[in-house]
Formats: sequence, C-alpha cells, structure tokens
Amino acid sequence: MKKLSRFDISIIIAFVIIALIGGGAAYYLDAYQLADAQNDVQAANDDFQQYSSKMVFLPTRENLKILQGNIDLIHTQLDPMVKDHLQAPGNKLADIVTKNTVDWKRDLDDNVAKLNAAAKAHNVQVPDSYYYSFSYFLSNAPSEENTAVLSKQLLAIEEIVNILIGAPVDAITSIRRTSEGAGAKDSELLPGHSVEIAGGLYTAYPLEIEFDTTTNALRKVVNDLMQSPYVFIIRSISVQNNHPTSPQLGDLDKIAGAQAQSSASVTDSPGAVAETKSTAGPQYLFGGETLHVRMRIDFIEWKGLPSDAANAGETPAPNPASPTGN
Repeated sequence: MKKLSRFDISIIIAFVIIALIGGGAAYYLDAYQLADAQNDVQAANDDFQQYSSKMVFLPTRENLKILQGNIDLIHTQLDPMVKDHLQAPGNKLADIVTKNTVDWKRDLDDNVAKLNAAAKAHNVQVPDSYYYSFSYFLSNAPSEENTAVLSKQLLAIEEIVNILIGAPVDAITSIRRTSEGAGAKDSELLPGHSVEIAGGLYTAYPLEIEFDTTTNALRKVVNDLMQSPYVFIIRSISVQNNHPTSPQLGDLDKIAGAQAQSSASVTDSPGAVAETKSTAGPQYLFGGETLHVRMRIDFIEWKGLPSDAANAGETPAPNPASPTGN
C-alpha cells in the first residue's frame, strides 16, 4: 500500500471539510424549502375545505331563464293582491299633496265639524269641542312642507273615527298621533314618529285610539278596519271590563230580580218556587259589559319599488328606519 504524502493528506482533509460544509448548507436549504412547501399545502387544504363546504354554482343561461320565469310568476300572483289590498279602490293617499297653510286649516275645520256631527247623530260621546288630536292647530299654523304628512294622519284618523261611529261605540275618549315635527299637545302626542321601511316600500304612521264599547261593537270595529280600503295594522289591544269579577252564586237572585226564597212558604212545592216571577225581566250574566279599549294601530302608506329600479331589476338603496317609541 502506497504511503500518503503530506500533500495527499492535505487534499483529503480539504475535500472532507468542503463536503461537510456543502452538505450542511444543502441540508438547511432543503429544510427551509420543505417548511415553506408544507405551509403552502396547508393553505391550499384550508381553501379547499372552505370552498368545498359551500355549493357555489355559476348561473347558466338556462338557470337565468328559469329564475326570470319564477320572478314573473310571483309578480303575476302578487300584483292583484297589491292592487286589491295595498292600493285598493277608494284609497286617496296617492292624491295627497302639500297645501297652502290656510287651505289646509280650512279643510281641517270642515273635517272636524263633520266628524262631530256624525258622532252626535249616532249618539257616540266625544269630549267637548274635540279636535281629534289636532287641537294644537287651533292656535298654531303648520308649515306648508308639513301639510302633506298631516293630511295623511288626518285621513287615517277620519277613517278610523267613521268606523267607530258606524259600529257604533259608546264613546271616543282619546286619539293620539306622532307629532312628525309639526307639533301636538302633550295629551295628544304619541311618543315616536313614523317609520319608513328600508327600501322605501311603505311608511307606517302610528296612532293610538281609546274608546268605550260593547263586545259586539268591538267585533265590528276590528272587522271594518280589516275591510277598509286603507291598510291598518293593529299592533296591540288592551281591554278593561267594567265588571272585573264574575257574579257570585249568591248574587244571582238579586241580579235576576227574583223574589227571595225566604218569602215563600216552607210548604210551597219546588215547582211553585220555580214559577216565581222575576221583577226585572231577563238579565245577562256575560256579554253586556262595557269595555274600555286602547288600540295601537299603524296606518300604512304603501309605496312599492320605484318604477326605474323595478324595471332595471335593482333594489333601491335602503333608507334608515326610525323606530317608534312606546
């Protein structure tokens, strides 16, 4: 075996050092690339899991045709309902415009006089010199820009009062409306304000009515509100009965006006006692009470989609809705 010279040993040592350094550098380079590759694979897996859990389909021409057909069918079904209920014949809301302040005040006075005359003719009690929540304008004038919203409120109150008078109820004790920036007395003021729904489809005008009535007349009031050409939504009803407790068995003879059994002879037969004549005639135990009713109603002005947005198949930008106070 040939003996290595000092030169050969030096060359071998140099190659070993280079091999060690180069191998280490390659190891660290490959490790970093592997870590990056693993991160990329994990990110791709996350994306796959996210999107594979959602059914995402691009619309085809055929799908769009079917969708448009469904939209047309819905319009075919809804349009008659809108015309018959939300914009029924006799609904005068679309005719309301701003008025000269003097003309509006004259119309208010005329309408109030008609309501008071109708109430008197049907024996419906109303407070003296009642102005149906508009007494603020006996000494104040609205701005011309507020006459339109006031006319809408007046139209709603006229319709409701005529329904109450036609029932007829026994008495109208209170009507409250939101001020809408046009003023109202505290006793006539309902906290809050009208609400325009997002998208501008309709505006709701809150009202509160209190009245005294029988059960039969209350039934007619609710039915006539639903049959009105205007859209009324009853939000709440509270009822206070003038007989809060049921009659007791011991009170039945007194209610009926029958002679006391003690006045009959103990020898009288049960049939004779049963034939005792009432001195007061037939009396009703239930159903004849007077009810004090507080009814919270929203008067709806239906507007629908603006024609340009509807034709373009677009939805109008939403308007911020203002919550009513209670």
